[in-house]
Parts: sequence; C-alpha cells; structure tokens
Amino acid sequence: MRRPKVDVDLRPYFKGEEPTTHKKTLIVLHETVSHDAPGTSDIKGVASFMDSEGLEIHGIVDIEGLSGWAYEPEHVYDHVLGANPQSIGFEQVSDVPFLKTNAERAKAWDPRSKRRKQLNKVAEWCAWLNQRLGIPLKYSDGSTPGITTHWDISETFLGGQGHWDCHPKHKGGYYPVLYVVRKAQQISEGR
Repeated sequence: MRRPKVDVDLRPYFKGEEPTTHKKTLIVLHETVSHDAPGTSDIKGVASFMDSEGLEIHGIVDIEGLSGWAYEPEHVYDHVLGANPQSIGFEQVSDVPFLKTNAERAKAWDPRSKRRKQLNKVAEWCAWLNQRLGIPLKYSDGSTPGITTHWDISETFLGGQGHWDCHPKHKGGYYPVLYVVRKAQQISEGR
C-alpha cells in the first residue's frame, strides 16, 4: 500500500521539535476548533497555530480529504498529554465543536455527511500506518494498541480531566471512531 497523498508538508512548521523517536502503538484522533476553508489554507493555519503554541502533530486532514503530513511517524510530537511517545496524532480540521449539542455534532460527523472524504482519508492513513508500523486496526481506549481519540486518552490517563474532542459516538458522544476503524480495515484488506 502506498502512503496517502500529502498536500502540505508539515516539516517546516515543526522543524527542530522532533528530538526523539519511539515505537508507535496508537493512533490518536483529534479535531480542531476551527473553520474549514477551501484548499490547504485550513491545514496550514492549524499547523501554524500549533507551532506557535509549542505543539506538533503528525498529520492534519481537512473536510476535502486533503492531508498535511510530517513524514517521520516515529518522531515524538506533543499532541496528547499522557501518550505522546507511543502515539501518532491526526488533527481533523473541524468547526463541529462550535455546535451546541452532541446530537448536532453527531449529525455533522455522520459518515454519510460532507465529512465522509475527511473520515475516509483518516482511515486511509490508519491503514497505511498499520502496514508500515503494525499499529492494529482496532478501537482502543488508549490503554492498548490501536486507534483511539483525544477524549479517550483524557479519560484513560487523566481521569476525564482534559480534552473532549472526538468523544466516541458509541460512548455517548458524537465522533464515529468505529466507522474510521472499519473503513481502515476495509482499505487494508483491499476492499
């Protein structure tokens, strides 16, 4: 399987901030609190903001399915307190957090919605990372290898104190992490 297409090279944003490498066992899905914009300006804006805050991320995917990638998945980037060394992080450009209720957020993230390209591109990255690094294509709460969310990491490692982004739909939230896992499995199997 070939690496998914990279539309924005994230290395210039995070240059010099990748001092160590570590074996990866987790993929952590995040969502921004920012607006979608046509083209790659939304990806570049997220990367620039993260860099200004001393944060980094391995990948960024927008609503059009465009991707930013930092190229070295083994690098340790600061994107999720409690699991940085063992995880690869993906930000999903999203204005969904501006919505007031989980029902509205779930509708916005529904895989049949306009976010399908974004969810499928994230799944494509997960499938590639499975083949490249052996990260299992299964849902995880963050305590075992697999695909998890920032909400899960906060619950597992910080006692629920911290971030609420990508709160899994099957755990009372809105984000379709199980869809991403199933789609990644299908891509990996060539379906």
